[in-house]
Amino acid sequence: MPLMRPRVSILLSLLFFLTLAEIANAGDGLRERLAQLQGTSKPAVEDVPLASARLLDDFYRERHYDYAWRSTKQIDDLLRLARSSVDEGLKPSDFNAPQIRDSIAGLAPSDFPAQLRVDAEILLSDSLLRLIHHRRYGKVDPERLDDGWNHMEGPYAKDILDDLERALAAEDLQVEVDGLTSRPAIYQNLMKGLARYREIAAGGGWPSVPAGNLLKPGMTDPRVPVLRERLRKTGDFQGPASDSQRYDEDLKAGVLSFQERHNLGMDAVVGPATLAAMNMSATERANQIRVNLERMRWVSNELPGDYLLVDIAGQKVQLFRHDKAVWSSRAIVGRPSRPTPVFRDQVEYLELNPRWTVPPTILKKDILPAMRENSGYLQKKGLQVVTGDGEQVSPESVDWNASAERFPYWIRQPPGEQNALGRVKFMFPNKYSVYLHDTPSRNLFDKPRRLFSSGCVRVEHPWELAELLLNDSKRWSQESLEKALASKRTRRVDLDKPLPVILGYWTAEATAQGRVMFREDVYGRDAGVLAALDGRGPIRIIYQGSAETESTVSTLPEKRKTDFDG
Repeated sequence: MPLMRPRVSILLSLLFFLTLAEIANAGDGLRERLAQLQGTSKPAVEDVPLASARLLDDFYRERHYDYAWRSTKQIDDLLRLARSSVDEGLKPSDFNAPQIRDSIAGLAPSDFPAQLRVDAEILLSDSLLRLIHHRRYGKVDPERLDDGWNHMEGPYAKDILDDLERALAAEDLQVEVDGLTSRPAIYQNLMKGLARYREIAAGGGWPSVPAGNLLKPGMTDPRVPVLRERLRKTGDFQGPASDSQRYDEDLKAGVLSFQERHNLGMDAVVGPATLAAMNMSATERANQIRVNLERMRWVSNELPGDYLLVDIAGQKVQLFRHDKAVWSSRAIVGRPSRPTPVFRDQVEYLELNPRWTVPPTILKKDILPAMRENSGYLQKKGLQVVTGDGEQVSPESVDWNASAERFPYWIRQPPGEQNALGRVKFMFPNKYSVYLHDTPSRNLFDKPRRLFSSGCVRVEHPWELAELLLNDSKRWSQESLEKALASKRTRRVDLDKPLPVILGYWTAEATAQGRVMFREDVYGRDAGVLAALDGRGPIRIIYQGSAETESTVSTLPEKRKTDFDG
């Protein structure tokens, strides 16, 4: 036995030097291949466009161009993650699953054909990079759809590199990747909804209800059995099976349930709007859910437990504490010609008895044209003309033919019950001049479609929200708020701690049981997101102050503050 030891020692030494040689060769091969890929306008491996050749080169440079994929289990974990991506509305092909499955799945990295080893390494890392990026930040670059977008903190190159290294160093790649993303309850609920509608679609969907006269309770119509079956598919109708052509009370309950879920007028009448909503296919509804899961990914990364959520398409405001909705109120949002913008900020203070300073858009589109036609318009609306120093000016002395850009005054409405902002305003200074506020037009909250503002968000129950945000019953009870209002003086009340506010646009949401509420796409934005979600475009990666995609580099938008309201 002792005589064998020198041979074992020599063999181990030889293996050691062979391993060093392999690493050196790997390093040279990876370095050269990545340099070659960065030199092309559209870098691709195996006809698969890479997410970012630059980021991959940064990743391997930190590793001295050593291989990162060492085991079959890592590859199997990656494929499992890719397959399960459909549960979140993504596609396995987004993560190169077909190419990996067809060429290298089942092989240990050490068994890869020599000529494919480097490309396989790059392809696997690109797949993982995309998977981490899409799950954590969303697949679609929201700035390409909305140049005013400011929600996203990231995706920063450094964060993605850290995530890649952490995932590939972990014992269980799948568990590690799952732990990188936060999934608030509202996201998980919508995932359950997607599972339901995908199952319905896979089972053949539901029948279309033929067009015809209005269907009303008590009527007899040959379309009633089809209507009953259509509503049973989505759980709205839960009555007994029947071939009866009579529109009975059980069916009425089903139609009302459907109308409630789709934010339609709840009159139990199947008219054009209700019929159109019913006849959207299960696949179309599943895609609508996918679009809204993507929108949630844009804002859910590192989402705080406490925040104020404005659901523009849903026309409501919700307050979340510890990731649970503790308060909700109907809201009025911007009409399609003046949409409420999508952005993120912080509520810093409340303004009691606010003045309303007319923002530039309303001055240009409403005030100046109205004054040119009717010189008494300002007086009728209770508006004043003031200088920059706040001195009031007679409307008769003003040249109303001046352009909005050259108009030398402000138009302001003093505090009062008829003020456009009502009696309280929730302030998060932003470049859009958009806030949450009270309103004197209370009757508009009863309408199912509440698109009446010029961009701001009017809250139905602002005083409930004020008490919750101030969270100090001793200093700011309902009685003390009423006393402050009675003074008719404008007063600023700071929050103890700024509260994040998210203005988002979601046309679908779900309960914890996966019951989905669909909303009208009032601003016509779903199609653009779906097209991008189904495509394979550049991804957004931020490198120290610039936003780089596969084909563009642009400066990040700067945030500026104003004091306007609108």
